[in-house]
Amino acid sequence: MAPGMDSGVERSLHPALRIARVEAMAISLPLARPVLMGGGQRIERSESLLVRIIAQDGRTGWGEASAAPTMTGETLGGMVAAVRDRIGPVLAGSDALRRLALDRRMAEAVPADTGARAACDAAVHDLVGQHLGVPVATLLGGALRGHVAVMHLLANPTLDEDLAEAASRAREGITLFKLKVGVKPVAEEIAVLSRMREHLGAGCGLCADGNTGMRRDDAIAYARAAGASGLLFLEQPLADDDLDGALAVAGERSVGLCADESAHSLRHVMDWHAAGAITGVNLKTLKLGGLTGLMRAATVADALGLHVNLACKAGESSVGTAALVHLGYCVPNLDWGITPSSHYLAEDIVRSPLRPDRGSLALPSAPGLGVCVDEAAVARFRIDPAA
Repeated sequence: MAPGMDSGVERSLHPALRIARVEAMAISLPLARPVLMGGGQRIERSESLLVRIIAQDGRTGWGEASAAPTMTGETLGGMVAAVRDRIGPVLAGSDALRRLALDRRMAEAVPADTGARAACDAAVHDLVGQHLGVPVATLLGGALRGHVAVMHLLANPTLDEDLAEAASRAREGITLFKLKVGVKPVAEEIAVLSRMREHLGAGCGLCADGNTGMRRDDAIAYARAAGASGLLFLEQPLADDDLDGALAVAGERSVGLCADESAHSLRHVMDWHAAGAITGVNLKTLKLGGLTGLMRAATVADALGLHVNLACKAGESSVGTAALVHLGYCVPNLDWGITPSSHYLAEDIVRSPLRPDRGSLALPSAPGLGVCVDEAAVARFRIDPAA
């Protein structure tokens, strides 16, 4: 078939959905209470890039990606500028139905700006789903499972607070919990793990996340002790480029390692797996350039036999959570569940925020991402990232 014939057939079957303009905005959302991250970082607000893509027919798609400079290298102001100055011009006038082509063009325009691309890719999916009248999950190939297990983050200042919160969430049906480590002395964190396992019993899954904040000796000690508590995995205890350290921790063989900050590309996932440093991966759209990139990485992870957890960055709104949920129902393997974060917010930017129910999040059935953005709330939480 001669070049151009495919596009002609495509045009006749599916009239183009032309993008009129792309808008980027920065928002800052308050958390219901502070979250303590590995390394001692305290988070009280979540700052995100919000993207609105408007088609020539007036339809609108929304996408979100948190600012995570230590993970992607992108500042919030840089993300806004990348969309405004580089990605927006690439997308304007393009056919949104050609999602794979747009993904490639965005990657060529801003290779390193995976968070900015992720927000735009989600907005494209939302727009196309609304145009075709189908949920984003249908665009991704359709749901593979009837529910997704939600992993709940425990990151309070004290053990008693963590125990009380875990008990409350367990009564609501949550069966997967994540502890933040690299915050307190390692002996104390080992004791916390033991107490949490005793408190929750054998029926709940436990994991721990160091957010690159642990010393190598502490990570080895924690991994050595974790086997007795049946820890599912220890996530990113060391720096994202410390492969030798990861191999030393993995050598304890008492608990598998999950890559997060070091799983920021397919190449890193494959290299760390080949080295024997990891047994699973935490996949985020902001690290992989969007839903398109995450689906690609999830397929590779499944082929490699890696366990998979999908996650939002701390404090993304229900726009980000919706994208995560659609992915959670469609990726080949999800044995470590999903970790949404919008339910940690004091206020959201959608009219009906997504909330876990009986340990799962329902797959939105409305077209696109399935959430209705409250533009008045967006205006209220919008900030100048240069200020």
